[in-house]
Amino acid sequence: MLDKIVMWIPVDSSLVDTTSDGRHCIFGFDLLDLDLKVGSYDVFKDDEGNVRTQVLHHVWSKIPTSHTAMSFKLFHEGYSHPYVELKCSPAKIMQGHNVYGTDLIEQGALEMLGYLAETQPTLFGMLAVSETEVKQLDATYSFRFRDDREAEKVLALMRNVSTQHIRKSTKDATFKNTLYFGSERCKRYARKVYVKSNEFQEQLVEQIKLSKKNDKCAERVVKVMSDPDLQNYAKGLLRFETGIKCYAMKEQNIPTNLFQLIRYQRANPTFLQDIWLKSNHQLFQAFEGTNMKVSDHETVFKNILSVHKTVSTEKKICTRKANEMMDFYLLLENVGVNEAKKQYTLKRFLNLFGELLESGFTSTVLQTLHLNPLHNFDHINVYIQLYKAFKKEIPAGTISERKARNIETFYYDLERFGYEEMKTKYSVAQFNKLVAALKKCGYSLVYIQNLNVQSTNNIIPFIKMFEMKFEEQVPVGFIEPVSTFNRSNLKIA
Repeated sequence: MLDKIVMWIPVDSSLVDTTSDGRHCIFGFDLLDLDLKVGSYDVFKDDEGNVRTQVLHHVWSKIPTSHTAMSFKLFHEGYSHPYVELKCSPAKIMQGHNVYGTDLIEQGALEMLGYLAETQPTLFGMLAVSETEVKQLDATYSFRFRDDREAEKVLALMRNVSTQHIRKSTKDATFKNTLYFGSERCKRYARKVYVKSNEFQEQLVEQIKLSKKNDKCAERVVKVMSDPDLQNYAKGLLRFETGIKCYAMKEQNIPTNLFQLIRYQRANPTFLQDIWLKSNHQLFQAFEGTNMKVSDHETVFKNILSVHKTVSTEKKICTRKANEMMDFYLLLENVGVNEAKKQYTLKRFLNLFGELLESGFTSTVLQTLHLNPLHNFDHINVYIQLYKAFKKEIPAGTISERKARNIETFYYDLERFGYEEMKTKYSVAQFNKLVAALKKCGYSLVYIQNLNVQSTNNIIPFIKMFEMKFEEQVPVGFIEPVSTFNRSNLKIA
């Protein structure tokens, strides 16, 4: 659904002059001659005590429509060419709600321009409407869950999600039922996720308050939003809203001139859906895999081992124990028995010392190694002796669990410390390698990033959650809205 249009309508170039310092102004123009809400950046008293103003500007204002109001502002001077910014939800001004709606730009844009022409005819006459630029389109599609409670659990789960190119919002918590991703000033996409039914009820409360103040538009909106069928349709919807900026459209060779864009959509009717899927692909991909919470550690290890066990293809000699004993021998030679004891638990030290005795060294030799190292055995001969005593033959077909155990340890550390803290304990490459190893076991990125969250959110099975069905975004029998000004044949350009 097309949930928002932001457009800039420039003032006709024939009315605009550029001063020597590069600023733009409108010929013979006085902001106070228009029926606009005007503010001032400079208010002062003159020598006679009279209040004076300078540097006037138009403040953001509302244009009433058949339903919700539409925001607009005239930027009449400055270093940019003068223009009017117009923004609203086409679905809301045409239908009175945005629970569902059309993807088509044409009728919504016509409605917006029509109300501007009707309420501000003098200002509208100054504009080069044919040069209108679309600065942002909000594409909104929803996934349906059994109820709002389940949708809220998914929203809470997504608070910890980040991907290579989609970062968590700088806002740590959800704000008014809404989770943001990335910066609001990003030049390509502005993403947010929210539970529609909650937002719907908040908007209804606001409109009821306005209607009690004799706001006729609000009264019409309340009538629409009070429909039980509409309210029921909104339940269980988790909405993904993506603001598509003009920069992103230009990168994909999509025209940003309003009328060229309308013609482009006629030739490419699914282009909004395509951009929305592309911009959110990594978010949805993060949910691929298993998201069922498994508290049984034995089951976790079996799952990891089934993927990451290594099987030797030929007979091998394992020298790990021999190397360990050689390190212990060199430690005794360097610091002596008493200092070496301090580096181990007593039980571990006695085990290592006893194993050296079993390999052929005497207690007297080991206790005096540090006294005169030059008279000790040659290190090569020592290692040969240890190698013969501790080498281990691994026959072909032997299964090694070492890699699986390392990955299992990483899993439990994530569970204990959390995803963000664990990132600081590894190099980027090493951390990503371990995360990839867990994903290979079937665990989704969302699951991995939420392992330490002690919440029942983790037990929802989301394996098939993000199967988008665009054909089910509107109820059966939905009729595409038509602009009021289309029906009245009002010419806007």
